[in-house]
Amino acid sequence: MKRLFSVLTALALTFALTACGDSDSSSSKKSKKKDSSSQSVDMSMFEDMAGEYECTYVITNFNAMDAGVKSADAESRFMGMTATIKDNTLTLDGKTYTLSAKKSENLYYTYTVSVKESGYDGKPHNDDRKFADADFDGPVYFMFTKAGTDQGLGEVTAEDMIEIYYSPSGTQDWYFSLDFKRK
Repeated sequence: MKRLFSVLTALALTFALTACGDSDSSSSKKSKKKDSSSQSVDMSMFEDMAGEYECTYVITNFNAMDAGVKSADAESRFMGMTATIKDNTLTLDGKTYTLSAKKSENLYYTYTVSVKESGYDGKPHNDDRKFADADFDGPVYFMFTKAGTDQGLGEVTAEDMIEIYYSPSGTQDWYFSLDFKRK
């Protein structure tokens, strides 16, 4: 009986110590996740993009025109508008948005940047056209091109530019492509 009690006590103690070890290791895992998530924001990308930009060109997509949106109305709304990038935020039309950036896979662009508030998941949605939450009115994502980027055939971008895809409330599609040049 003493032997059984000793074995059970040893097992209970082993389980208790293992559980404590697991608790500590899960805490360290959580802190590593926190550390890795805070490190996942590469602020150097935002330092490259930081500054003020002015809208110089507006494209209204075919779905917007089918919905009755006139190109002239979009141009009068957006042309000359200022966009400001500071840290990992974009301020546009009086609203501030949180940004997430990654190196672009497209050689014509330097970074692909998602607007977190839009609900955009970073995937192409050419078939279903669901880029943003239906009630979201604002920029969904944009492409940043650093001055000096080769645009192909020997053409080099002369200035920093961003191409914003904008979704109005009531649709999940982006209706406007807005070109901005650094001021």
